[in-house]
Amino acid sequence: MNSSEQDLPVGAVPPDRAPDSTTASQDELSRSLAAARTADECLALAGTAEQQGQPGLANECLARSIALDRNCQAALLMLAGRTWELGDAVSTYVLLEETRRAGMLPTEVEALLNDLKARFANEAGLENYRRAIGAGATTATDRPLGIVLVTNLFPPQELGGYGRMMWEFAHGLIARGHRVRVLTSTATEFGKAPTADEVAMEAYVDRSLQLHGTWVGGRPAPVTDRAELVRRITANSARLRRAIDEVKPDLVLAGNIDFFGVSILQSAFQARVPVLHALANASPGFSVAEQPREGSYWVAPCSRWNGDIFRQNGFTPARLETLYPGARIDRFFRFFLPDVRRLRICYASLVLPYKGADTLVDALGRLHEAGVDFTAEIAGDGPDANFLADLRARIAKRGMDSKVTFTGFLDRHGLASLFARSNVLVFPSVFNEPFGISQVEALASGLVVVSSGTGGAKEIIRDGVDGLQFAAGNSAHLAEQLTRLARDPALMASLQKQGQARAAQFSVEQAVLTIERLAAGMLDAQMLAGLNELAPLMGA
Repeated sequence: MNSSEQDLPVGAVPPDRAPDSTTASQDELSRSLAAARTADECLALAGTAEQQGQPGLANECLARSIALDRNCQAALLMLAGRTWELGDAVSTYVLLEETRRAGMLPTEVEALLNDLKARFANEAGLENYRRAIGAGATTATDRPLGIVLVTNLFPPQELGGYGRMMWEFAHGLIARGHRVRVLTSTATEFGKAPTADEVAMEAYVDRSLQLHGTWVGGRPAPVTDRAELVRRITANSARLRRAIDEVKPDLVLAGNIDFFGVSILQSAFQARVPVLHALANASPGFSVAEQPREGSYWVAPCSRWNGDIFRQNGFTPARLETLYPGARIDRFFRFFLPDVRRLRICYASLVLPYKGADTLVDALGRLHEAGVDFTAEIAGDGPDANFLADLRARIAKRGMDSKVTFTGFLDRHGLASLFARSNVLVFPSVFNEPFGISQVEALASGLVVVSSGTGGAKEIIRDGVDGLQFAAGNSAHLAEQLTRLARDPALMASLQKQGQARAAQFSVEQAVLTIERLAAGMLDAQMLAGLNELAPLMGA
């Protein structure tokens, strides 16, 4: 230490070592970036860094902006421009593809993306990415079938996830080249604003079936007039028979038949058309005494748990095999994983007691009191106004109004956007879920799923491997698991990667292939049965 340095105050920097204004600005920007909480804040910092001639720091700001919201088109486009200038065409392609998946592209940028897509169509290193986003061509089936799909609610009219599951089955089957007619009801009280693909799907949909009741506040309200009920049953059976005559299907694929009853399937049995029942509830919509005894009635429960419950309740179909609901990985997958520095929690389900929304709110209160930094978005229909009001009151009482928001119902695009700006999905259901498709969609987006693992939901998340589980209804345990993530970013990052890989096992493509395999088995069994019937005649 020289004499001039000895005279300096403690902590002062010698003049010959003092940072210049650029270094000082860089340090200040770095501190601001570390404290940034939103994608827009990071974008603004990127602009400042660019103005100060600090391209490396600007890139850091853009990358952080994307990590906070994977749908941040401005950041994706700006970073794509930088990689293009550097001659990195592969990174430019991925960034532009992710930008397009978040929304519209400028015309000239769309043209560049199309050129890059053609250039990298067969690039081996991009094969998995292109498959994940659905960019590869769908392989047509070599055995196209005629299929009549029957279900009570069908998007954009929906209540819960059953209708969405059947919509994805229909969409996937059509993409594979099958002839599909959807028979469902008109339930305008559950109508949502349709997406473009839902509008396109309507060309395959007939909404002339009549429900035997409706749902009020999330609870069933059946028709009580006996004569009216008989009229609806008769009309529905006749409508399915007409559809069978028109389509000449190889298969009837049944979904949720609550408020239809098993009687609607009789037209299929009479026409000797096999029925595959995709079961996504513990109850099939009819009693054990009413169950079909035909060998052409097969049941495909949405989880092993659901199939076990079905049998335990006394149902004995000719065959039972698990058909996991297909998640649209291509809609939800994001190449970039979410930032893990602060919990950004989301919930995506019906906001009702049996879905455990109150367990989540209580757990958030515990986090708030413990000083854990987080935000939370609660998405989904809230048909029980009193329950919703109670949740809001609990949040206000604990001073969490600025941390917790309610987004209401979100369509598929809105849900993908929610996941793109979140890093944790809490699935707190307290009843035995048949499956829980939102868990798979969140995994595909790179979120860590913290699940109560009830019923079939436990078959998705493996605790500590590709997500975390907690005891259903136990808000203290849920808070512990969330705190664990907040304090261990390395664990969180590991679960993100493992969870995204896990999601691919529950894709729509896999589900459609399972339907095709089961349909082929049913048709083969039907042919064999027909030959057995003819055998005595041939012997005579």
